[in-house]
Amino acid sequence: MRMLARMRIAVTGANGFVGRALCPFLEKHLGAELITLTRTPTQSNNQEVSFSATDQELIQALKGVDCLIHLAARAHTQNSTVTDFERDNQTLTARILNLCVIAKIPRVIYLSSIKVNGNSTSGRMPYTADDVPQPEDIYGQSKLDCENLLKQQLTHTEIQWVIIRPPLVYGDNNKGNLHTLETLIGKHMPLPFGKLDNRRDLISIENLCNLIALCISHPNAANNIFLASDDISRSTRDIIQLLANRKKIPVRFFNLPNWVFTLIKPCAPQIIERLTGNLQVDITKTKSLLGWNPDNK
Repeated sequence: MRMLARMRIAVTGANGFVGRALCPFLEKHLGAELITLTRTPTQSNNQEVSFSATDQELIQALKGVDCLIHLAARAHTQNSTVTDFERDNQTLTARILNLCVIAKIPRVIYLSSIKVNGNSTSGRMPYTADDVPQPEDIYGQSKLDCENLLKQQLTHTEIQWVIIRPPLVYGDNNKGNLHTLETLIGKHMPLPFGKLDNRRDLISIENLCNLIALCISHPNAANNIFLASDDISRSTRDIIQLLANRKKIPVRFFNLPNWVFTLIKPCAPQIIERLTGNLQVDITKTKSLLGWNPDNK
């Protein structure tokens, strides 16, 4: 009896926040053989290839790959220029896609961002996958540009593409804004968010890995854009409580009047919007087409 071949999956950005969780997830749940493409290879058990390798070397490494998952990207806008994003997002994505075409990889999954839709749903309905994109910063615009590259370079090939737009992803070793909140939690001082009743969607790293794994082979995923979340809209207080529970750290709140946040907002509009504003996503399409439901146990 012939043994079934292991699925071969290539992952770019395997050393990043999502990649470090996704790679072991794919090995454990799919029994996949992994080829990782990174800027700085490490001593892992996977076949690793550096982006500094020649295109020919990368094409050779990608031969026989069933799916490539493109995670590598510049994510944060602080101290980053348009040129930085063009180099690390658009130019890298164009190169990866060209390699996929030559290597004839059947499916490419691109991890985009909800920032392609916009930064806030305050005063409007939740974002959907079919909304006209309205990125509001250079990061969101660069992710939209990469989505467009995906469609343009793969449309007239036999390669199927999948785009996933998650909101903030939380897990162990959080980055960016969630890391800042965890730092505040760790100081064990009361936090002034007890009265906030805003609504923001997040996704756990576990749910995101599960969705990506599903999109590797699901027939309905082909050539589609999906939004992702835990399917629970949380207030800033709820988000902090969620992070504190994962760290097993008690947290206390006090009520700061809403007018105080309104008064401060002109001085730090982006920070106050993230703390007090809404960012909700509608994942009805994701659930109905893929039969996927996030696990919120």
